[in-house]
Amino acid sequence: MTLTTPLQLGGVVQRINDVIQGLGVEVLLPIIILAIALIFRVDLDQSIKSAVLIGVGFTGIFLVLGLFGETIGSLANQMVEVTGLQLSVVDVGWPAAAAIALGIAELGVWVIPIFVVVNLVLYTIGFTYTLNVDIWNYWHFAFFAGLVYFATNDWVLAMAIGIMFGVSLLVVADWFQPAIEETFDTPGISIPHGGSAPFAVAAIPIHEVVKRLPVVGSTTWDPDTIQDRMGLFGEPVIIGLVLGILIGIGAHANNLASADAWYTILGAGITFAAVMHILPMMVGILMEGLSPLADQIRDFMTSRFEGRDMVIGLDSAILIGHQSVIAASLVAVPIAIIMSIILPGNRVLWGVDLATFPFFFAMMVPLMDGDVVKMVLSGIVLLVPMHYIAGHVAPLVTEAAASSEGFEVEFELITAPIGDAGSPATVMLAIPGQELGATGAMLSLAIIILFTIGVWVAVRTWPKRMYMLAGASEDKAMEHTELRHSGSAAGILPNKFGKAVDVEEPVEEATE
Repeated sequence: MTLTTPLQLGGVVQRINDVIQGLGVEVLLPIIILAIALIFRVDLDQSIKSAVLIGVGFTGIFLVLGLFGETIGSLANQMVEVTGLQLSVVDVGWPAAAAIALGIAELGVWVIPIFVVVNLVLYTIGFTYTLNVDIWNYWHFAFFAGLVYFATNDWVLAMAIGIMFGVSLLVVADWFQPAIEETFDTPGISIPHGGSAPFAVAAIPIHEVVKRLPVVGSTTWDPDTIQDRMGLFGEPVIIGLVLGILIGIGAHANNLASADAWYTILGAGITFAAVMHILPMMVGILMEGLSPLADQIRDFMTSRFEGRDMVIGLDSAILIGHQSVIAASLVAVPIAIIMSIILPGNRVLWGVDLATFPFFFAMMVPLMDGDVVKMVLSGIVLLVPMHYIAGHVAPLVTEAAASSEGFEVEFELITAPIGDAGSPATVMLAIPGQELGATGAMLSLAIIILFTIGVWVAVRTWPKRMYMLAGASEDKAMEHTELRHSGSAAGILPNKFGKAVDVEEPVEEATE
């Protein structure tokens, strides 16, 4: 298939693409944050120190996840081999998905300036409160754009779907931001992350069912409660140690008499324990650099845009150090492997994306009050369709990868279950085009527009209720209702539909 684009600039675009991929998030985001901090007149010394700490934090996070991925990937393959199953679709993970996204028809390069402009315009007119500076993760927009383009050969339609996905993430980030701020103590920060937000939205109706289940709904299993009830075995590092050993035993079930097997099993236990202990520390370093900059930038903006809120959109990596996220992720890993073995018709062999479960769970924490049991149960429900979605779209992903500049396909079929290929967004944005061509892609565009407008209108009609639905407490929801939806409109768009918010009214009546 010949891939063409109306905006081809040859070697210039390819060099820009090479720079983006070469720097990676660990270097690119600190540079962007430094530039933004200086634009907003943050002290130079503070800006440089914070930018370096952000880079150090991201480096530490990905080192820990890389170690975890290497360990669990080999164990997962061994667990499947024990069963004798042959799974033909290989999980190559989000790094491969990002490389594919940035290498198709220059979409990955052009999506950046186009979305930056769109984001600025939408903030100016009052459509969003979020300025998404996480440029590296624009690859999520380009991923879906690339799949659509490969299915339809329509560059403009593909770009429109990619940009609209980004716009929908701004709306979801605004919606979840009060809950995220309250739970993770991240004032002035939202999470418009394509690998986390779709799962959090999909988890809302699932959680409504899970919390009504007998026993589960009436008990709490957050990390503090687990530690109180289980003593030593509730300690995060011990939980990691036990889970790692159990997974190692499962992987070597047919070879437990071997000393080499036990070396690997015990090593897996220590690796899991290290993830539980070190990952929060790395996120702490990241937030040490980020928090003062976010506060100063927000103060600068709100002083010049009086009466309106502004938040900085960042990677969900800043959330994954929460103990609930790590615990749920470690529990979900063996469950996902077992599901890949027992689900009828599944073709997906888990690999790299097993290390990205923290991103899967990150935005669910406030929704479920950090309850690990509820998070895992909701995750299991989402994992069932994830296997089939990731397997169904694998031929399109593989063909797109084969046409992507600089990416070599090493397997017959590839996918990335958490790295977008198994996301609820894939059902909405990629599969219609895969099945119906341009007609299906037009349907995808209509669906994402309707979804975005629907959530946007709902937040401005019932703000307190929507913020609480995403996990904010009543007080926090009312605080942001007063901040965002009372007084004059922000920009040319209304900040509230229906009855105006009266800050003098009692909390329970203010948004009725």
